Amino acid sequence: MRLSNWLWPRRLALLLVPGVLAACGVPESSDGDSPHTVTEQQQGALASDVTVSFQQGVSPSASYAGVTDTWLQENLPSTNVGADALLRMDLDYPAGSGQAANALLRFDLREIPAGATVRSVQLTFHVTNRTGGEGYFLYTAGRAWNEAEATWARASAASTWSAPGARGATDRGSTVLGTLLPTVTGTHTVTLGAQGLAAVQQWVNNPTSNHGFVLDALTNMDGLDLASSEAATLAQRPRLTVTYTPVFVHPGLHVSQAQLDFVKAKIAVGAEPWASQFANKLVKSSHANTAWVPRPVETMQCGNAGSTVDIGCYDSRQDALKAYTLALLWYHTREQRYADAAIRILDAYADTLQTILYVGSDNNTHNGPLQAAWLAELFPRSAEILRYSGSGWPRERAIKFGEMLKRAVLPRIINGWAGGGSNWNNSMTNGVMNIAIYTDDRALFERALGMWRVHVKETVYLTTDGAVPIPAPDQRNADGSWKSGVLLSTWRGQTEFGTTRVNGISLEACRDFGHATMSIASLSQAAETALIQGVDLYSGQEARLIAGAEFMARYIVPHAPANGDATTIPVESWLCARRSEFVKKNGVPVPNNTLEVQILPTWEILYNHFVTRKGRSMPSTAALLPRVRGVRPATDLQMSWETLTHAGVGSVGLEP
Repeated sequence: MRLSNWLWPRRLALLLVPGVLAACGVPESSDGDSPHTVTEQQQGALASDVTVSFQQGVSPSASYAGVTDTWLQENLPSTNVGADALLRMDLDYPAGSGQAANALLRFDLREIPAGATVRSVQLTFHVTNRTGGEGYFLYTAGRAWNEAEATWARASAASTWSAPGARGATDRGSTVLGTLLPTVTGTHTVTLGAQGLAAVQQWVNNPTSNHGFVLDALTNMDGLDLASSEAATLAQRPRLTVTYTPVFVHPGLHVSQAQLDFVKAKIAVGAEPWASQFANKLVKSSHANTAWVPRPVETMQCGNAGSTVDIGCYDSRQDALKAYTLALLWYHTREQRYADAAIRILDAYADTLQTILYVGSDNNTHNGPLQAAWLAELFPRSAEILRYSGSGWPRERAIKFGEMLKRAVLPRIINGWAGGGSNWNNSMTNGVMNIAIYTDDRALFERALGMWRVHVKETVYLTTDGAVPIPAPDQRNADGSWKSGVLLSTWRGQTEFGTTRVNGISLEACRDFGHATMSIASLSQAAETALIQGVDLYSGQEARLIAGAEFMARYIVPHAPANGDATTIPVESWLCARRSEFVKKNGVPVPNNTLEVQILPTWEILYNHFVTRKGRSMPSTAALLPRVRGVRPATDLQMSWETLTHAGVGSVGLEP
């Protein structure tokens, strides 16, 4: 029986004795510790500079409507001309009046992620009436104004300028950001200097501070006219071009563009294992359905611990798997039908999902946090690929999807899960990291790194940890020791620690290898994502991750069924010696000194990193991989399509 089938709702039968702390069944709370700071070796893809232009109805996409502009005229102080096709500046308008006209111009820059480093800025105009003499100057606007309401007297219907014509100290900055002095009509470009770069950088970091530019002169009475954002000819509208270094590499969660391109090239020449994984599994998967109709709900409710409530839970996991499958098919085939189908799924969730319920001890909402973690592991993968591969997904829709992730999903996972909860915490960590990168949130990324560093040590035991495993914060006494009885229950009856033969055992191994494998998957996926972004989590926990994989593989290879089902095997007397006290199956205690083993479609990421990249020895995992590559299906929650995406990719795309 597939892990994804029996994990949700938990009909199967792996029950825990009442009162036992488990990966599912304890209240949500923070870790209780501030994750320690570690400086990892930097090795990853470097974020390349990005150049983006902002022009009404043209760029970044034809749907962009983020330019607002108008001009103010002293001779008609109450007249708004926000719909005019021209921006007019002059110190003698109408001619001979000695009265002034100036302009306001603003670009919505939220396409650029907060925290990105602005490298250069250019403003391009179409000049319809050239000028001479002194230039016209660009200043920062100091207050909000309304294109449809601004006049010489007022910034909006609700507020006046501190001095008419936006000339007061609070209306504009005093520093000149750039100078316009076009001596011929047609295209004219001005490159902003250091002060202009600083202003745009501020707008990127804090979009609410972006009130745009004021264009004005000090003495020039030779007027200047420019085409406005309402100009009929799109190419003549004002254009702001910004080159910046992004916060993160994109696409850069779970897989990088270099890795995707590596696999695409392998498929093209029929190389294995990629060609068969693509043709025989990905293309033929039930998830590759371009006619699929997504089934989002506004309020998701996922029960467990006796509750079978399922409002949108199974459906959303299927939708997420389909979106990821379709996104991979889009990337490797460039058939628009795949992209359109995946986008349709993501848009449906962006428009619909508001919250995932979780109410303390209410069994009808118990699995809400775990559901959120799975969705955070899966959904951002497809969104990241589609957003950064020319799929035709409008930027505002991609942004809205990120807003949904932060609104509905992130609150359920950002604080982790109390009591250790190995697979829950590792899924949550992986999900938080994915959301951080997709939404370009550096602080959230740092939080995810801290979560990973804490939970990896709670998940896999090394003899170098001491005589007993490392407890989670709420599992230990003030002196750091385990609370009475909690060690035995958390590790499901494992009694021996401190010996060489137990090195690498994972927290949920005595529960079943299905849940233990989920932790391996989430840990390795998050570490891979971090490496793509230049942070090497692997190296600090190399011994732990290798030992954890090798311990499990030694039992999986000779015993696990090839069809991916779970089976129970007898093991040595030192392993899971008191398992029967803490694990039941179909209501009956399982035998002591047994393991439930199973092959699930993961392991590629760890093996690629430590063996292909680093040349380390993982003989048991090497023996397991051929069996993993043969198992069907190749999707199971977050463990999906790993052979296709990560087998043998080595260090492609990473900086040495």
